[in-house]
Amino acid sequence: MKRSIEPDTPLYSEFQQFSLQLRKRIVSLRHQKGFTQEDMQALGLSLRQYQRIESGETENITLANLYRIARAFDLSVSALLAL
Repeated sequence: MKRSIEPDTPLYSEFQQFSLQLRKRIVSLRHQKGFTQEDMQALGLSLRQYQRIESGETENITLANLYRIARAFDLSVSALLAL
């Protein structure tokens, strides 16, 4: 089972743009809250795992991790994804 959108598919460009917007939103929210990447470890993510999410190394963020991140910012997942 493929877990990513392949570069040669029509959805890839759209997915890349969405991923970039989401990462920017996560970084912006973290800065607004005054959190460091190290602070985000309290979510149950390793520092490296969180860094991969922000940098885009991790293309597919699990629903559980999206939930953890949203809750850190006092948001619902749907509010986090409202780009």
